[in-house]
Amino acid sequence: MDLLRFFTRPKKDDLFNKFPDGVLIVSLEGRILDANTKALEMFGVSKIEIIGEFFSAFIDGGSNLLNKIVSSKRTLISKAKVADIDDDVYFEISASRDTLEQKVYVTLRDVSQNYKMQNMVNGQFEIARSIIDEKNNYLVNISGEILSSLATIDGFSKALSDGVGGVLVDKQMKYVNIINKNARDLTYDLEKLFTIFRLESNLYQYDFRNFDIVNLLNAIVKQYEPFFAKRKMLFEHNFSSLSSRACFLDPGVFEYVVKSILDIFLQNTQIGRVTLSAGNPPVAFLERHEFDGKGELDPSQYVLFEMKASELLLDEEELQTLFEPYSYTGKNKRPIGMKLAFVLIKKFIKHFKGDIWVYSKPAFGTMVSFVVPVERK
Repeated sequence: MDLLRFFTRPKKDDLFNKFPDGVLIVSLEGRILDANTKALEMFGVSKIEIIGEFFSAFIDGGSNLLNKIVSSKRTLISKAKVADIDDDVYFEISASRDTLEQKVYVTLRDVSQNYKMQNMVNGQFEIARSIIDEKNNYLVNISGEILSSLATIDGFSKALSDGVGGVLVDKQMKYVNIINKNARDLTYDLEKLFTIFRLESNLYQYDFRNFDIVNLLNAIVKQYEPFFAKRKMLFEHNFSSLSSRACFLDPGVFEYVVKSILDIFLQNTQIGRVTLSAGNPPVAFLERHEFDGKGELDPSQYVLFEMKASELLLDEEELQTLFEPYSYTGKNKRPIGMKLAFVLIKKFIKHFKGDIWVYSKPAFGTMVSFVVPVERK
């Protein structure tokens, strides 16, 4: 056995031709000085046919593309001209410049199949996106007409129950009340659904401005205290740990988020305690949830809200799909409006560059926690 060959360094030409990717050596003027065996196979040419030719004769973009790859230090994909092949061929190209030798070393990898597949997927996605936007635009445009019709049913049924058409017997009153309730529930659900469509197609108009967050929270508390008192439910709030009252968000959307969570608690519980608190989260919390600040994270730039209902329990299946608008198991009997509300809440909070979490356990209840940045970015 010839042991010497195991310790002999391979010749430069051997390494050049055994390299698994195509390799070209190109002059700074853009002419091809050398090509390895793999590169010749990829272009379907002989060495005589490629040496001395311009790089642009084989790769779209030529020297400009090489300069871009060298300066950006990343790979790019470009269309290649391959002999006797009519189909489009795409190579992934890397390059580095040897200033001393006045040469550019180029590696090539055929990515045609993956690149075409990706383009096809992207094309299908754009078609689907266009159809979704067209559908959403249409539904948003007719939403006023639909909601107006429901408002007429709601108003007419309420007028009947108030005696406009004369005194109703108990059975008539029962059915009128059912019609009135169903009209209000359907309006509630459709309003949220139409808003989701508006958000999905970027049709929603935000109004960011400065406001006093504590004043707004106190106004919400004052509005909701009678609702909880009527059910003999405890409603507690605490905003004393906030380091600043100034906030830069869309106040209307922020108010909608807080009220929607309180509405969910009211609609799904009859007893127990509801709490609403706000404070600045610790740095460790922000780091754990990967919030990005300007330089060092400053807790005063964020507000953590914790809203809890002691008697509301969501099962594991509900929690897993709570923020997914089009996931519906049909197993639980909870109104669809709650799910639509959570979907909207998350979309709004994400637009604020915040995040939301929902926890639910027996003997604990359900906690909705969300964080939003409150300073202008």
